[in-house]
Amino acid sequence: MKKNIYLISIFVFANIYSCIAKSLSFQDNVVVSISQNDLIIVSDVSKIKKYAKLKDLSDRAADQVRLADEAYLKGVQLLQQSENAQAILSFKTAFKNYKRAKINDDALNFPNLQLALAHQISNDPRNQKKVPRYLDLVTKSVEKEKEWLYNLSILNYLNGKESIAAEQLEAVIKLDRNFFKAYGNLAAIYQVLNQTKKANKVLNRLQYAQDDLAEKKRKEQLALAKKKEKASNSNNPSNIDIELELPKGINIDPISLTAKGDAKTVLKNETITEFDDRLRKKLREGQELYDQGIVLFNSSEFPLAIKAFKSSLKKFNQAKVSQLTLSYVNTFLAMSYFRSSEKRDKKKVLPIIEMLSKQIYDDRDLTYNIAVMQYGLGNVDKAIELLQKCNSLDKYFLLSYQNQIAIHNELNDLKSAKKAFRNHEKYKNELTEVYKKFVKTGVNNSNVDLSFLDGAIFRVALGNFSEFNMPIDIYLHDDLITLPLGNNFYTFICGNYDSYNKAEAYLAKVSSNRYKNAFIIAFKDGVRTDFASDY
Repeated sequence: MKKNIYLISIFVFANIYSCIAKSLSFQDNVVVSISQNDLIIVSDVSKIKKYAKLKDLSDRAADQVRLADEAYLKGVQLLQQSENAQAILSFKTAFKNYKRAKINDDALNFPNLQLALAHQISNDPRNQKKVPRYLDLVTKSVEKEKEWLYNLSILNYLNGKESIAAEQLEAVIKLDRNFFKAYGNLAAIYQVLNQTKKANKVLNRLQYAQDDLAEKKRKEQLALAKKKEKASNSNNPSNIDIELELPKGINIDPISLTAKGDAKTVLKNETITEFDDRLRKKLREGQELYDQGIVLFNSSEFPLAIKAFKSSLKKFNQAKVSQLTLSYVNTFLAMSYFRSSEKRDKKKVLPIIEMLSKQIYDDRDLTYNIAVMQYGLGNVDKAIELLQKCNSLDKYFLLSYQNQIAIHNELNDLKSAKKAFRNHEKYKNELTEVYKKFVKTGVNNSNVDLSFLDGAIFRVALGNFSEFNMPIDIYLHDDLITLPLGNNFYTFICGNYDSYNKAEAYLAKVSSNRYKNAFIIAFKDGVRTDFASDY
């Protein structure tokens, strides 16, 4: 249920405060609404682990938790892409597996809240009716987690529990005085409850908090300037680079393993004319089983995929195909063992990888899949080597650079992280120009495979803002997603376009001074690609 409230718009946008009187108050001429856009998508699965007491779990329960974590993170990813119906299914799978693991109700708060959020933003009235059911399951332990408690308060407000929502937002502010988003919504709810005095007090508390933060930032900047000045005057070169910031990258995700291609592609190295009728029969049978394995793997039916790939290998061996062909099948067999929930299957992965034909590493996608497995098995150096191999095969394979950045961050290797980041930015910008030329002229670049963007969804990243410097029209953009970055900063992504041209047209509209750093994002199969802009 969406409630319109009367509220002077300055309560949301702190950068306007300097232009108003010290004592803030509500007026009756501006309409602002609290809506599902005020919810934030929180991706941290570590909260579940924090409350689940995983040390007490059996091996079987631990396997269920691992499967649940994968489904949970996939659900978050789908929410970020506005695939709300699929997100609901993923969170349901996660919840089911967490329950099988018999983790406690405090840990179940987080999948429950994700389910409530996904149902709320689905814009399907049938789904929205189910939200209170999930909210009723939430335990008091969530009150220790500010972002989750904030979402709970907004969900309660949207479902007719204004007083409870107000209490929860007060608690959020106690947890974090600088959680500015909570102040504005709290003041709005007090106004709905006809408690104008309380609303005005909240607005004044917000201003004081903003002023304190601004003063703190000013002092920090002054101290940093002095530090840099001191360093520049120093004879020690190591003192010059004061603020080294690690690029973030993207963590390797085992869920990203995808089986691609059919048996005809796998058999491209075979000369079919050399096969007699008997061998051709075995070849056809092997092909059919291989194709079944691909479908089963991509449907997460890993035990059945293992069976299909093993049978395919048997038939291909009988058909006397080359070692390279067998290596293709073995790669997918290893992937199936890797994704299996059985611990004993994990032990079978590395021996298979080690016997693969060297020629298999001429295939970028297979090399990437092997890199993912090596990383998952703890062989980090080998994973880095293979990711670099991917980029030697395809310099425009951006995900590989992003994974390298994330791994180097884990290893505290700033130099290597920055090198991978520079390569990522260089080739991202080159790829952007190639793609722009293609979508505008239809002229493809023979050296660049753009098929990875077939069927992609294009969105516009408006930028990163705190409520201290948030543009006044930020919540007016269609299909807006708010993602927390930490330290009270958020990134805002809007739009949902089926072509780059449509996204670019919207980018041109918003690329004013307020969104001068806006750029286009493409999502495909859960992978994000950023495109630089000319604006």
